[in-house]
Amino acid sequence: MATTKGAEEMQGRTSRHGHRSGQPAVPASVFPQEVLLVCHSADVHGLAVMENICTGLDFTKIRFSILDLRRRTAWPALDAYKSVIICTEMIWELPADKAARLEDYVYAGGGLLIAYRCWNEHLSEMFGAGRNGFEPDMHLTSGLRFDKDLFPGSSGLEIDDSDWLFEHSRFDIEAGELSPGSTILASDLDGRPILWVRLLGKGRLVYWNTGVLFCRALRGFIVQSILDAMQIGVGAIAGFAMFHVDDFPTSLSSARLEPVASEFPELDWDGFFFGVWHDDMMALRAKHNLNYTWYTIMNYHDVDTAPGADPSAPQADGRDILEARFGHIRQTAAGDEYGFHGYNHEPMTVGSWPDLTTLRSKLQQARKLWESTVPAPMPTSWVPANNWYHAEHVRVLRDVFPELSSVCGLFSSGEAELGEYREFGPEPWENSLLCLPRETYGYVLKPELRMMMLSQIACMGVWTHFVHPDDVYDIPSSDNGTGYHRNPQTLMWRAAGKDGRPSLFAQLDDWIAQVRSAYPWLEFVTTSEAESRYRNHVENQVEVVSSDGTVEIRSNVGGLFYVRTRREASLHADEGGNVVDRRKVEDGLLHIVRCSAGRVVFRIEDAERRAAKPAGTEDDG
Repeated sequence: MATTKGAEEMQGRTSRHGHRSGQPAVPASVFPQEVLLVCHSADVHGLAVMENICTGLDFTKIRFSILDLRRRTAWPALDAYKSVIICTEMIWELPADKAARLEDYVYAGGGLLIAYRCWNEHLSEMFGAGRNGFEPDMHLTSGLRFDKDLFPGSSGLEIDDSDWLFEHSRFDIEAGELSPGSTILASDLDGRPILWVRLLGKGRLVYWNTGVLFCRALRGFIVQSILDAMQIGVGAIAGFAMFHVDDFPTSLSSARLEPVASEFPELDWDGFFFGVWHDDMMALRAKHNLNYTWYTIMNYHDVDTAPGADPSAPQADGRDILEARFGHIRQTAAGDEYGFHGYNHEPMTVGSWPDLTTLRSKLQQARKLWESTVPAPMPTSWVPANNWYHAEHVRVLRDVFPELSSVCGLFSSGEAELGEYREFGPEPWENSLLCLPRETYGYVLKPELRMMMLSQIACMGVWTHFVHPDDVYDIPSSDNGTGYHRNPQTLMWRAAGKDGRPSLFAQLDDWIAQVRSAYPWLEFVTTSEAESRYRNHVENQVEVVSSDGTVEIRSNVGGLFYVRTRREASLHADEGGNVVDRRKVEDGLLHIVRCSAGRVVFRIEDAERRAAKPAGTEDDG
């Protein structure tokens, strides 16, 4: 958690691009990995950026301290930190002596991340804006395009206003105006620099020329920027993925609807879902070594949620239909599990369930249906219908289904007052439930979904995804041509379109294949297993100590870690760990390492060290 250093400002003169005179330099290896966040408590927008960063640092087990410029004039000794992160535009207040200390720190090997665009007359040149005695003009632009790999898979990502609206309040600096040695990693849609890096002496600057890093969907890009700024950056990750299928087994119907009717004219709704669709999804599971969690509605037909609803009404007895739905499933897989999606598909909100007594009665009926009919243990996870719920309703649910231990809503989208936009961690309205929110959805990897997935993996080493079987049927028509559709291009299930566009299933297959290729260490698990792994990760206590030649990771649980090195300095196991993956990123390498509990040591080898190795020495990476 965040702490504020109590050290008084060190005395002594400063020398440009060197250590303070009168004080010995403190070797960085003496200190555990820690970063310093610099904020100003009067800068509300900057605090929102810092809050997003702190959440990412907490998850990755990167120790941090906070320096509030409004409350303190004394600075701690910067040598103790692997990187300094500026989270306020009010850095313009920084006087010349403190600016010089910050510059000395960077040139001596420290990292500096500007997470909220800022300017200071004494630091303008170091920031990459040249010698500038006046603050540059501000411009409002939009869009985000990654020109290089900040994180594996990010190069080429382009987000326009129709995907996700990023409004950059940015300094009006063109690419050609940046100081020599600046490498642009990301731009706006007009090609103006948003993210650049600079090597400065032994240190590194990472500068985000924007104020949008409060956005949860960009958290992973911030975490990777933090690792990039450090000489050697280490972050703990959880290493799991969840693949959810909502609304299965589906409702029963003999309807023949487009576009399935054109592709499979012999199949009705039931024939398609319990035949072609399910067969293909099971083949996908086997091909990519997936595990599914299937979320089931108990009774689609009983939608009476009014006060005094008659529990004995004929439509309330959904047992026969539920048995028939499960009876249509032709194949099952060991290792999958079923979760609860609701009694019916009415979201558990005041608007849909105004009477909590009725809700309790119907949930008790759902429990009886599950116990008597569902061929699976009682559910331990819940996906809310529509991803919506209210506080009193979730408490009733937990009372009727005490086995439930996790709720899976939405992560970086939606409305918090409807139970969406949830962080991983305890459910705010019912702490006995753990939130394991989903981030991406559907069959087609659209730009915004690619961004959301990359960010989640880049921060947490986690990917959470869900699909609906009936997405294929949700197409525009003459009656509903406007608005949101899950299959807006009317794509076929298996067949390519007349214009050559791949089918929904082909695009999902390709999406999973990309993930498997880029992140082979991600393990697809059921929700109950994901809950166990998340809790295990949260309980892990981590300390990292690094030097030019080694990285030492101490943890009480072990697990997976990102280790980012500069200039293609590679990492190799030395004591009690192994390197499971290694990828090139801009001006460095990102390693994924697995550590056992206790002390693990990796050695770092740059080109010079590798050349000096004795002939025949095996590479253990």
